[in-house]
Amino acid sequence: MTTRDVWRMPRAGSLDRLVCQEETLPGLGPGEARVIVKAVGVNFADVFACLGLYSATPRGPFVPGLECAGVVEALGAAETPCSVGAPPGHALRPGDRVVGLTRFGAYATAVNLDARYLWPIPPEWGFAEAAALPVQALTA
Repeated sequence: MTTRDVWRMPRAGSLDRLVCQEETLPGLGPGEARVIVKAVGVNFADVFACLGLYSATPRGPFVPGLECAGVVEALGAAETPCSVGAPPGHALRPGDRVVGLTRFGAYATAVNLDARYLWPIPPEWGFAEAAALPVQALTA
């Protein structure tokens, strides 16, 4: 099992409640990729979730973060996941730079994500640029 740091909200209501905690990251399931997070998006929905003003905010403790960018560390066993937004024939591989969407949970040093929600980062982009795009693009 891999450990990771997460920035958790014990309960919504104030950004001052955000605390860093260490936890165990579960093993990879079929079709998942473990991403070492290098940058996260901080968008309107994340802030509103932390304040408890977003209707989709999880009840109880939660890890904010709807988008992240990083490097694929590992892939789920017996799977060759292909990224939806990837060029034809591009299978994810350890070491690939990717951007991904989450259903909360990106404020962490590592995440396990369904490979269908990962896309390669264009070579000329940095991690911060990539992490800032998904939620804004989908909202627009």
